[in-house]
Amino acid sequence: MIQVSDVTLQEALAKKEEGNKFFVDKKYDEAIKCYSEAIDHNPNESVYYSNRAACYLALKQYKKALDDTEQALKRDSNNVKTLRRKAIALQNLGRLEESVNSLNAALQITPGDQSLKSEYLTAQQTCQSYLEGLKQIQNEDYQKALYQFQQVIQVCAQSLEIQILFVECLAKCGDNDRASKWLMQIQSEHGTTPDVYYLKGIIDLYNGNSERAKKILIDGMKVDPDNKKCREALKKARKCEELKEKGNQLLQEVKLNDAIECYTEALSVDPYNRKINSIIYANRGLVKQKMNQHKEAIDDFTKSIELNPQYYKALIRRAESYDKLGQFGDSCHDYQQVIQIEPTLEQEMAQKLREAQKKEKLAKKKDYYKILEVARDATENEIKKSYRRLALLWHPDKLKDKDEETKQLGQQKFRDIAEAYAVLSDKKKKDLYDSGVDPNDQSGGFDGGVDPTQVFQMFFGGGGGYQQFPFGGGGGVRFEFR
Repeated sequence: MIQVSDVTLQEALAKKEEGNKFFVDKKYDEAIKCYSEAIDHNPNESVYYSNRAACYLALKQYKKALDDTEQALKRDSNNVKTLRRKAIALQNLGRLEESVNSLNAALQITPGDQSLKSEYLTAQQTCQSYLEGLKQIQNEDYQKALYQFQQVIQVCAQSLEIQILFVECLAKCGDNDRASKWLMQIQSEHGTTPDVYYLKGIIDLYNGNSERAKKILIDGMKVDPDNKKCREALKKARKCEELKEKGNQLLQEVKLNDAIECYTEALSVDPYNRKINSIIYANRGLVKQKMNQHKEAIDDFTKSIELNPQYYKALIRRAESYDKLGQFGDSCHDYQQVIQIEPTLEQEMAQKLREAQKKEKLAKKKDYYKILEVARDATENEIKKSYRRLALLWHPDKLKDKDEETKQLGQQKFRDIAEAYAVLSDKKKKDLYDSGVDPNDQSGGFDGGVDPTQVFQMFFGGGGGYQQFPFGGGGGVRFEFR
């Protein structure tokens, strides 16, 4: 301890009182000068350091505040006010475990202080959230990490380390607008640090500004050659683009299975790059669409839209696959979405929408493809083959020993199968049906008196193992199996 005269002690005390007045008036710089002079007069007094620390806290100069609280505690380790100030400084420096320890030390001195106890519990919970957030980042589960850091940032909004982690989580979770706002705050307070280059790079990358993002990441590596985050992000960006372009080339060369493998590998490179992954899912869906794998294609288009709801190309392609599967209501919905997103396509999409609505209306009557158990792009031979199988399966003679209910069901199925075949085997009628027009409205259909046995007779040629006799009491012809 330094020996100080009584006169000097009084001078120090006067400077402290002057500093206190400036502090009350929120003139923190002037207060700091007074407390510093008090310390010069009497470096043994802990209160002067603690009061100056309070000024540094108000000015958000947390490192200086921490240094002063540590000097104060060397002189008076049981000062609760100083321990609290140290905890605040540590919190805002991102040193949360040490902050909890400081508050715990204060609580040991005044265990009955409920306000202090509340501060301690809050700090403890914040620390737990911070540690859990770090764990989730290690597991690359940024959604869970973001949840934890949203709790932490409310208490430690001034911690640069926590701000950086929070912005990274926002970017990885696709909230680029919030990430950009926080990054602007970081940059204004701390300048363009190596971490800022990384964060700016991935935000631009995830916003779809790939070329600018790569330039920023390269600049970050120039500033700090050991910037591993910038290097890794740049490597992923380049690899993902290379694989996407390779997949596109394979698609053009009609090497469809190879294209799918290439797109699948590209999707594994950076699962947080929503914009480019949305395009890749849509491209892989297009390949599956060309392979007539429409259900699988729809799954990929849906993932593309989930990642980027404004990507109208995926909506158009999904609508086309829905159309192929006869899900016209779904295709109508997608065409309507495209019109809202991209007004320049309104005329084209309105035409597709009208066609889909016609098909939907017709499908509510009878789905001939479903009745014949064939795909909507079935060949003529596939349609004939299916009709042969189903007509023989449901021919009334096959059901003559069944109960009346089964016979009636069989008759209806036999009629439906014949009606479906009569339309789908006739190119003109099929084209009308596929365009959403009811071909039976054009030609009279079966309501015009055509008997399903006539279709059966024409298909099987009228002989060859069948005995003809009247069908169902009508004027048509049926065949009895021998």
